[in-house]
Amino acid sequence: MIRKNMNKHFYIIFSLIGVSFLLSSCAKSRGNNPGVEYAPDMYYDKGYEPFKEKDSNTLNRFGSNLREPVKGTIAVGKLDYAYLLDNNGEGYEASAIQIHYPEDFTFDSVRGERLYNIYCAPCHGVEGHNDGSVFKRVAAIKPPWKGYQDDYIKNLPVGKMYHVITYGKNNMGSHASVLTPEERWQVIAHIQELSGIGYHKNATVNNEQQDQQTTIQTNN
Repeated sequence: MIRKNMNKHFYIIFSLIGVSFLLSSCAKSRGNNPGVEYAPDMYYDKGYEPFKEKDSNTLNRFGSNLREPVKGTIAVGKLDYAYLLDNNGEGYEASAIQIHYPEDFTFDSVRGERLYNIYCAPCHGVEGHNDGSVFKRVAAIKPPWKGYQDDYIKNLPVGKMYHVITYGKNNMGSHASVLTPEERWQVIAHIQELSGIGYHKNATVNNEQQDQQTTIQTNN
């Protein structure tokens, strides 16, 4: 009789423990509180991993384990990403004179065509006639010039092309997140090929740009 009562008490105790465990596991999570978690050490690292946020990290904003680089600094090996011209009309005009092909640049026609077909052809077309699938579907966003064979593109300085690819212009968005600086030059060289003037590293500038460059040199 005593043994049966003891077993009964054990059942009651274990039942209460089980019920309390189930109830606690159903605790609502609010904000950053995930509720009751089983073995959190299995998926929460005690160390500060770079791409995670931790409430215990009070040194950085939002508990981020990464810090933003000091303004004006450039990461090691990323010097070609430094672009000092502003995203405005003055920066666009200045790019015609200040931005040129890098001295060590080598045009790879296969890479240039491949990159162009991925990022440019959907709008401007494979041959640069502004007849890509996007422009066919939404003709209202086409640029005013008919294609890369227009004199506008033939006379457009490569610096301005680079500036537009970097920042975007009008309906064209920035491609800086998908094209490295060297890849941008590959695309520009391919555009020169499509325009009919052919890739030439030392592109000539029109008389107005030459006058601007002469004025700058004279003032210096």
